[in-house]
Amino acid sequence: MITAVINARTKSERLPEKHLLKIGNKSLFEHVIDQLLFSKIVSQIYLATGPKKNNYKYVNFLKKKYPNKIRYFHHNDESDVTKRIHLLSKKISTKYTLLISGDCPLLDLDFIRRLYNALKSNPSYDFIRTKKVLIHEGIELFKTSAWKKVFINSSKKIFKENPGYILKLQPKKFNILKYKHLAYENQKKFRISVDTQSDIEFLNYLYLRLKKNRKKFCLKNILQLKKVNILNDHVWQRKPDEKKINIKIITNKNYKVGLGNFKRAQFLRRELSERYYCSTEICTLNKNIRKKISNFQLKDIIIIDLNKNDLKKLVPAVSKFKKVLIVDNFVNKIKFKTLIPNHITPKPEKNIYGGLNYLILDRKIDYTNLTYENKSKKIKKLLIIGGSFSVDPEINEFMNFNKKSLRIIVGPFVKKSTIKRLINDKFKLILNPTDIYSYIKSSKQIFSRFGVSVFECIGLKKKPIVFLKYNLKDNKIINTLYKKNYINIYKKKKIKIKKNINIQKCYLNFNKFFKKNFIE
Repeated sequence: MITAVINARTKSERLPEKHLLKIGNKSLFEHVIDQLLFSKIVSQIYLATGPKKNNYKYVNFLKKKYPNKIRYFHHNDESDVTKRIHLLSKKISTKYTLLISGDCPLLDLDFIRRLYNALKSNPSYDFIRTKKVLIHEGIELFKTSAWKKVFINSSKKIFKENPGYILKLQPKKFNILKYKHLAYENQKKFRISVDTQSDIEFLNYLYLRLKKNRKKFCLKNILQLKKVNILNDHVWQRKPDEKKINIKIITNKNYKVGLGNFKRAQFLRRELSERYYCSTEICTLNKNIRKKISNFQLKDIIIIDLNKNDLKKLVPAVSKFKKVLIVDNFVNKIKFKTLIPNHITPKPEKNIYGGLNYLILDRKIDYTNLTYENKSKKIKKLLIIGGSFSVDPEINEFMNFNKKSLRIIVGPFVKKSTIKRLINDKFKLILNPTDIYSYIKSSKQIFSRFGVSVFECIGLKKKPIVFLKYNLKDNKIINTLYKKNYINIYKKKKIKIKKNINIQKCYLNFNKFFKKNFIE
């Protein structure tokens, strides 16, 4: 029989507490544990984790969900995972141990049974592995007593943090049986482990496709799916010896500047943390920002996404850094690289990059397009006017004329007095929605002041109607989008032809630019 050890901790760098995130109606933990409980060769299950004070959420969740079915082992050194498994192995009574990464929800019980039978039939071996990269992830079967040798040989930091990595780099030190894989296992089509939000979205997309066909969410059924949209093919699986990059994103959000810059900073942080091995921090503008900047390292990559006035004040504080990217504004074109996502220019300019092929949008839009099903009544007219409710006379006229059929999305920086006034005037409000994309998808007509939400609508395969009359600042880009069939303009002739934005292509362009100028 086998003891299964689930290796998990709450402090994941890219996706904290990821094991509690859901695929379908089950958390990652539940997908793993339900399979293990179903197995006839697994006699007991352990959660091997870090200190109690850091990982109590996991223990509390599992004790409530699986009373008396799981044992718990804590080790005070969060980063020495190899030692954690070694100390636990002393408590395990079964001859064989199955080490499982808790972020790999698609356990193949047939594969585990084949590993066990092969190792059991060859008692002179301690481990069973293959040199080929198989579809399975996060599974290691070994003789329980053999892990002591792994621990003794794992004195380097790289081996402490990556349990079993020494088996790959120094296989001659260990008795390893070669696993003879089956044909279906030798097809590494995509990632099935969870390190990022894109991984969660991809697995949920697969789950929904199988559910639609009334099929079980399991590896073999997934491998039979055709025309799979791989939403996480950009995600970088970091190498154990890879050096970390530090990236600081300086931005702002409040009732004056709204949410646009901050949202874009969030999209950038997600993209960079998924594509590179990096520490990416969003620093919101405040009175202590200069002091914070003074503590940055000179080799750090600085990205600034601010309005023009705030940017000018901050330029002296960042001038000493070699790698600075200014987003959506022009300042010191000679010293700094500049990215203007919606910049339309007839000729290329030195240090300035931009255009509609460099838009920075939420990758969740692609997931929404693939999985959205309208289960509620369609909204006739939806109005989006930003996080701080910026209304000009044209928008105000439109609101009053369409009051009966209109629903208005109200952002987080709208004053309570404004909300109260709108309610008293009998406007129908959607207050700071957590899933704005569902409202956009379910609307027949979308009206918007110009901003990030316009491009989100286009990404969601909708054609927004944009207010132009009083928006002199964005006149050029609004008219360009209208001529290129991306939007319609309020009170202008409607163009029925609809054009969409390819978000993946935008990020391919952005990362080509970013890698060339800031990584290489």
